[in-house]
This record gives sequence, structure tokens and C-alpha cells, in this order.
Amino acid sequence: MLSQPLFKDILCRDDFKSSAGGAHCFPDLRVGVFEEIVPMGIDPKKVSYKETGIHLSPQEFHKEVEQHLSQASQGQSDTILLDCRNFYESKIGHFQGCLAPDIRKFSYFPSYVDENLELFRNKRVLMYCTGGIRCERGSAYLRSKAVCREVYQLKGGIHKYLEEFPDGFYRGKLFVFDDRYAICSNEDVISACRHCAAPWDQYSLCSSQHCRQLVLACPRCRGEGLTACCALCRDKERAAAAGQAPKEECECTRRRPRVPIERVSQGTLADEKD
Repeated sequence: MLSQPLFKDILCRDDFKSSAGGAHCFPDLRVGVFEEIVPMGIDPKKVSYKETGIHLSPQEFHKEVEQHLSQASQGQSDTILLDCRNFYESKIGHFQGCLAPDIRKFSYFPSYVDENLELFRNKRVLMYCTGGIRCERGSAYLRSKAVCREVYQLKGGIHKYLEEFPDGFYRGKLFVFDDRYAICSNEDVISACRHCAAPWDQYSLCSSQHCRQLVLACPRCRGEGLTACCALCRDKERAAAAGQAPKEECECTRRRPRVPIERVSQGTLADEKD
């Protein structure tokens, strides 16, 4: 149990976010007690949430991003705009000019930082995530490496930013972890169908019952039966139909390394399939 003063300090009115939806968006909703809401894989006692970056309001963050983009266009920025979410989240929506690590899980974030320390050396880092939760741990871990000049984080995350700046520097959809998969504040579509490359940003689950990968497949391609995330998963479906035991690991998972090479974007992510 959290002590009452600490509970009040963590759960203030500003921490609650609302969006259109309903009970049907959360068919498997459960309530539990966990040491970390989003596990980073590092003992909280070793990297304390009390050592986070400096919190910036959406208005302050907006000004910082505006300045960063202006300076970056002239090759003069000493700032890194860091997206600490997973690759499938940043793929459908991100801040312009961001650095979006190609990671599958937040628990890979520490390894990413460790492998790219020189990238952050003497830099100002503006960090953001969906609702500000991952930044609490991610910014503390980055600060613990003592390489950055300054570390800031967006208070309330992208969600709060979009409430203030629906047409600001964040383009595309905001990925959410329920049956909606994404919510939007602008009309930009920054990703594409993995099969035909048509603009598309609505995720669906791979049709293979042995896979939980998210797939960007447009209605036309899905109508043509392209509902699996990769050729191996299509083979899985055929094998399952024939009563054969399929392989557990698909191509999408197998070829994505634990510590990937970072990629920097000035508006769009690298052209890569899921």
C-alpha cells in the first residue's frame, strides 16, 4: 500500500486523462498490484523514480520542440527529442524531428541507452511517452548515466500535449493499449500498409492464433487474405489447419534485435515493415 501523502502526491488531478471510448474497449480489464506499471527491468531501488528529469508542461514542451526544430533546420541544435515508446507506437505517430529507438519492449530501453551513450553525451534531452509513466523511469535511468547535460520530460505525456496542441508538432495517431489501438487529434497518416504501401495506420492483430504481432494491413489487402504479419505466420495458419504444430517465433520477432541501431527522423521514421 502507498502511504496517504505519497498517494496524493502521485495521483493528482492532472494525472487523469480522458478520451472517447467505452467498456467494449477494455474486454479483459483487470485490477492488480504491481511493483512497476510498465516494467523497465531495472530494480526501482537502483534507479529511483525520485531522480527523474525536469518535468515540462505541454506549453513548455511545445516551445522547446519549436526551438529545437528551428535550430535543427540550421544544423545548430544540441537537443535530442527522444521517444521512449516501442517501435510500433512511434510508427503510427510521433513528434517531428524525434529520435525513435527501434525497440519492442520498454525493458529494452536501458540496453538501448547503454549501447548509445555517446549519442547522448553533452546533449539536452527532451523525452516523451504516451502518458508520462515510462518517462518517470526512463529519464531517471538516462540521468543515472551522467552523460547528458540536461534531461527534460513531457508531463502528462503525449496525451496531455494533444489536449493543448491537437495540431502541434505531434503528427499521426497516438497508440493506446486497448482494443481501440489508436486515438487521433489530427488527420495525418504517417505510416503505410505493410503489403501494398498505401497510407494506413489502423492496427489489427496477426491472424495466426500463435502470434500477437500488430499488423498494418489496409482493407483491400485484408480482403485479399493478407491478414498475417509475415510469410511464416501465413505458413503457421496453413500448418494449424492441417493439424501440424507451428513454430512459435515469427519472422517479425526473430529479425528484430534486442539492442537495435538507433534511427533519427526529421519528420518520418525509417521505411521498415513491421
